[in-house]
Amino acid sequence: MLKRIFILNTDDRRPWLKIILWWEFRRILYNFLLIVFGILALTILSFIVKDLWSFFSPPIFFLIGTGLFLVLANVFYTSGWIFQLITRNSSNKFIIRIRPKVFIYGLIFSFGIQLIPSLATGIYTIVTGERIKSRYADFATSEPKFNDIVGEYKLADLSKRQLNFPDSLTNKTIIRFNADSTFAFQYFPDHGMAMDLTSYDIVNATGKWKIEKNQGSWVIPMDFDISTSIKTGQTDSSGFYNSNGFSINKDKPPYEIYITVGDPDSWEGVTLQRR
Repeated sequence: MLKRIFILNTDDRRPWLKIILWWEFRRILYNFLLIVFGILALTILSFIVKDLWSFFSPPIFFLIGTGLFLVLANVFYTSGWIFQLITRNSSNKFIIRIRPKVFIYGLIFSFGIQLIPSLATGIYTIVTGERIKSRYADFATSEPKFNDIVGEYKLADLSKRQLNFPDSLTNKTIIRFNADSTFAFQYFPDHGMAMDLTSYDIVNATGKWKIEKNQGSWVIPMDFDISTSIKTGQTDSSGFYNSNGFSINKDKPPYEIYITVGDPDSWEGVTLQRR
């Protein structure tokens, strides 16, 4: 039974139409196996890449990529029966030997293509000793204690380089989360509605904070009361509420705070570390 499904009868006397129909009747099986093995390949990849699905955000790009792969795979599949027709009268021993099993070889090749991301990321992880992960992979999923967030923070060295933050202001910067649920920022890089890391204003700001769960991870909603620009001296007392832009990193103290800048899918942000 399996032989009839996967191995073609290459009798040269068979009409060309029967050869095409043999392949086309198995196109549904081919696509079904592609989807099943694709799910298996993604499952393997999810064990190698931490927080894999954040790489497929927004999901529309993942769906487009999947659709494009299936279209290309079916074009490749059609070349199978074209090869059968072109070589049906061939006397080459190698071609005669592989012709009945071209469908099987095509399946193996397609599955191999789907495994390339897992192989590539696995080799990278082994060579570098570092697991590939998104910026959001380390967001806290266990509820932090309030007092473990209280304290003073500083800009992480990487963030200072990315921001091109002036060295003269580094020691002046104060980022304090108080035990009475208030916060005080001095010489703090505020990106406001900016979409990139280098567009920010240095401000002094005060307000209130708390801890909440948002989409499976823990964040610090920030209620800004007053913000004063160091450059212009202009004070904004209209207030501003940032519900999920300050995320808690790591699942145990000392925690870090990751501030998302612009589009969350751009993976740009500022990291705060405990002093």
